[in-house]
Parts: sequence; C-alpha cells; structure tokens
Amino acid sequence: MDKLRSGSAGTHQRTSSPGQGPLAEQHHVEQYPKNLIEQYLRASNKIKKFERAGFFKRFAPSVNDVQADFQRLAYSFEESGIMQYAAMCHVGYAKCESFGGAPQRESEAYVRAARAFLQAHNEFGLLHMRTQHSGFREGALHCYHKAAERVVDGCVFKAAILRELQQLQRQLDRTSSFASPTHQIHDLEMSADLSTQREDYRSALQHYDDIVDNIYERRGALMYTDLLRRVEVLRLLLLVHLNLPPARQSPAHIKLIEHYYSLAQFEASPCPGYNSELVERPGAFLPQQQQYALAEIICAWVERKMCYLKHLLRDFAAEFSSASTAERQLVKLIYADLSTVY
Repeated sequence: MDKLRSGSAGTHQRTSSPGQGPLAEQHHVEQYPKNLIEQYLRASNKIKKFERAGFFKRFAPSVNDVQADFQRLAYSFEESGIMQYAAMCHVGYAKCESFGGAPQRESEAYVRAARAFLQAHNEFGLLHMRTQHSGFREGALHCYHKAAERVVDGCVFKAAILRELQQLQRQLDRTSSFASPTHQIHDLEMSADLSTQREDYRSALQHYDDIVDNIYERRGALMYTDLLRRVEVLRLLLLVHLNLPPARQSPAHIKLIEHYYSLAQFEASPCPGYNSELVERPGAFLPQQQQYALAEIICAWVERKMCYLKHLLRDFAAEFSSASTAERQLVKLIYADLSTVY
C-alpha cells in the first residue's frame, strides 16, 4: 500500500509540475498567435532597416533571411486561420523580391497577399454580418494592383490577375485592359472548353481556330507556345472526331491535315523547334515524338484504317501521360465511337 501511495503521489507530482500541466498548455495556446505576431513585427523591422540602409547594404540584415521568415510566418498564419497577417507576410515577401529585382516572383507574392486579404474579408463578413468593414477588401485591391504593375504586360499571368481583380472592381471591364489580346485569347479558350462540355464540337473547333488566328495576326506565337501546342493537338483530334468532308474544311484545316499526312508518308520533316521563321508552321511547338504519333493518327484516319486508328489512339493516350484533360477526353470519345463499329 505504501508503494502504491508513493507511486500515485509521484504521478501526481509529475503531472502537476511547472510547464507540463493543463494550465501551462492553455497558456501556451493563448500565447501562440501573439508569438507569431511578435515574429512578424521583428521581420517587418528588419525590412525597414534594410530600406533605411541606403548605400550601406552591408550593414543591413540579409534579405534572404528576412524573406524566409516572412514565408514561414505566412504559412503559420494560414494554418492558424489568421489570414490578414498571412497577407501582410506575403506583402513582406514581395518587398524582399523587389530588392532582388525579381518582378515576376514579386507579382506572385502580391497575388497571394491579395487572396489572403480577400479570404479575411469574406470571413469577417460572415462573423460581422451587421457591420461594414472594407479594410481587408482595400488591402486585396491594393495588392492586385501592385501585382498587375509588376508583371510583364501582355502575359497570361497578368490576364489572370486582372480577372481576379475584376471580381472586386466590376467597372474594370470597361477599361482598355480587358480588351487586350491576352483576355481575348483566354475568353476564346474558355468558350472552347464550354463548347466541348456541351458536346458542341464544331463550335469548339471554331474557337480554337480563332485562337490560332488571333495569336499569329499579332505575331505573338513565342508568348503562347504551350497554348499553341495544346490547341494544335485539340484541333487535330476534333477534325478526326467530326470527320468533316474536304468541302467543309477550312484552308487552315487542310494545311494542318496535309502537313501531318505528309509527315507520316516521309514527304515532310518535323518542325525543328522554336525557329522564328517557322513559328506559324504546324508542329512548331510540339515535340518530334508527338508529331510522329499524331501523323500516324491522321494517316490512319485519312486512309480509313479505322481499326488501326483505334489502336493508335489507345497508344497515344498511354504514351503521352502529360496530355491535358481535354485531349484525353477527346481521345476517349473517338475511341469509344470507333469501338461501337470496329
């Protein structure tokens, strides 16, 4: 009995020792946000010291260290659900990128900050439904504008920024920015995706044709290499699926089909790559292996070797695992149609 009493007493003493009891744990939980905020304030002071250092940068804190602090704190605040401080940490991260002369990464950081401010604004609205608070919304607007200023004009990322900004400023769609080529191309791609979902494949093909014409007319092919690659594959697959007679094909369609058919017959060579003189040639942005695979598909389709075409489509889906969702859906659709007959 004495041993039992001594054992229970020892256990009681251990559980109630300083730093391990429930009160200490509660105190730690209460101090958790405060500790993060103090760390944020210290990182912000380092940024101010760096800005004041002027030409004497060697006396200033390391920008990389401060940037790492902001990144770590941003993730911690996000995990804690304190989105307004997460946003401010992203802003601090963006300032560090500005010192390093990296406008693209600076812009991306401002976008993360804007999204965090917007999330804080939405959460505040849910908690305070009878009050008006626009500080977080204004912070999101400011960060979106900063992001748009820092990113390169005409790029796809700037279009994405302005689309998100439009959700906050509806009047923005009346400005010239939203009549930019980038937005027109994006709208065409969204319309093509929507047409595909509605199984209106002719409209989808027309939208993809318009994307190519829009890019080539503006001599902006090298800015949209990945999009042109995707669109070319989708156009070819749509032509196979629609099975349009030559009289219903446009000159661009005929040129595209003839190139890949000639490639399969060894009467043409694959495009060597990003040659500025050949960017408007079919296959300009596709790997040679993918060009040959598509050439075999077109050849089988033109020569009406449908059983062979079915096997080629299956091999294409298996070989090119990086194919987009739209490409895979079209391949699956064509394969299913062929399987009902052949």
